[in-house]
Amino acid sequence: MAVQGVWSREQVKESREEPIWLAPRQMPQLAPLFSRMMLGKSKSDKITTTLDAGLQRRLEELAQNWKGRLPPRSSLAMIVVDHTDMRVRGWVGSVDLNDDSRFGHVDMVNSIRSPGSVLKPFVYGLALDEGLIHPASLLQDVPRRTGDYRPGNFDSGFHGPISMSEALVRSLNLPAVQVLEAYGPKRFAEKLRNVGLPLYLPNGAAPNLSLILGGAGAKLEDMAAAYTAFARHGKAGKLRLQPDDPLLERPLMSSGAAWIIRRIMADEAQPLPDSALPRVAPLAWKTGTSYGYRDAWAIGVNARYVIGIWTGRPDGTPVVGQFGFASAVPLLNQVNNILLSRSANLPEDPRPNSVTRGVICWPGGQSLPEGDGNCRRRLATWLLDGSQPPTLLLPEQEGINGIRFPIWLDENGKRVAADCPQARQEMINVWPLPLEPWLPASERRAVRLPPASTSCPPYGHDAQLPLQLTGVRDGAIIKRLPGAAEATLPLQSSGGAGERWWFLNGEPLTERGRNVTLHLTDKGDYQLLVMDDVGQIATVKFVMQ
Repeated sequence: MAVQGVWSREQVKESREEPIWLAPRQMPQLAPLFSRMMLGKSKSDKITTTLDAGLQRRLEELAQNWKGRLPPRSSLAMIVVDHTDMRVRGWVGSVDLNDDSRFGHVDMVNSIRSPGSVLKPFVYGLALDEGLIHPASLLQDVPRRTGDYRPGNFDSGFHGPISMSEALVRSLNLPAVQVLEAYGPKRFAEKLRNVGLPLYLPNGAAPNLSLILGGAGAKLEDMAAAYTAFARHGKAGKLRLQPDDPLLERPLMSSGAAWIIRRIMADEAQPLPDSALPRVAPLAWKTGTSYGYRDAWAIGVNARYVIGIWTGRPDGTPVVGQFGFASAVPLLNQVNNILLSRSANLPEDPRPNSVTRGVICWPGGQSLPEGDGNCRRRLATWLLDGSQPPTLLLPEQEGINGIRFPIWLDENGKRVAADCPQARQEMINVWPLPLEPWLPASERRAVRLPPASTSCPPYGHDAQLPLQLTGVRDGAIIKRLPGAAEATLPLQSSGGAGERWWFLNGEPLTERGRNVTLHLTDKGDYQLLVMDDVGQIATVKFVMQ
């Protein structure tokens, strides 16, 4: 400038004396929490990862746009895994790295959280392989007690007889607990740990039935890796974070079991002909909500990717009203749409040869010929290796509480003792006793069993009277007396055996006697249920106006 005569000597001197401030170069902050993790694992100056930069940008944009939908102090996490080669393609550890109010520095992809119901598909798949159940197996969604443990459903109600497929789709808790009890909680936890999904329990605690409802911790990254088993013929792969990482996998369940569970999660439980089955598997997904609404999960498996979603508060405080279907599934669908828009050729998912079609009967759980009186309801289902396990009973369901037992009939078709003259034996299938409140009258065992002979009655016929509930009739309309703040209902139970457990709209009452008194203040529909020591149930429904 001085040479050209634009500046004077004084201007040149002043400019040389002024300090020069350089703004630091802004480095891109793509996948910051993932990068921090990788830097901690590697000593190299240059780290190459499996992340897809374009996808990662889309996911981070989605997270930023989603931020306004989250409650205060809440965050989210997302992981995307290509299940064909186990490469991690996307990793969003928090909603906003720079938002301290949302604990943005905490990577929730590798944090331990309660998974809620996300583990249920695993126990059903393992039970299929074990021969404990098939997809149409009759399970019991009824009140239960195991010591002090009384699991309930998310909607606080009970649904009675239900198939395994429907129980998984509706994420019912009691059927999952029933299957886990038969498979074994300790064995279940060991099976998951062996494929890279450790369940974190309090110090000194042993695996128990609460595992299947979120009674242990797990990491989102481990859960996503384990879910690849449903797309990798039953083998769970290890996440590959760098291109040179070897492809490692371990068997979790059979190819057939994995295919069946995946189809159920995709709402394709019905055994359609091969010509009607989609060759490319639709999105299969499962949600989870932890106790107290602290965590909302959704794990999805599409034709190429496993998608893991978590939302909640990193500090573990509850977020009332936030649960998997409402909080995590919408985000899962958004990620799935992004992935499908980027995927041209999708792998097919043909039915394995080990999976065939069959028709079974309730309550026994196995095929019976047309016209057999023990087939009370027929259901079409997928079968694994042609196996038709009989209906899985609860541990306490023996004898009177069982399904299939012998009876002896006289020449008039009445029940008699086995040593009565001319007694002939027949086998009869009845529904498990705890399901009676949900059955039509024609299916209850009092109607199904032939009447007893008075001349030679069967042994023990009068030993136990059926459990009955009195004090309010089924379908009654209850009204408060004028000026009264509540309606008082004295209730009595008779028959049955042993202690009583009372439930109002699925919630246990503190009273356990043969008689209870209800004090009702709220209008609405009510279901009252009483259960005795041997599993008999009596129930009534009424309305409070």
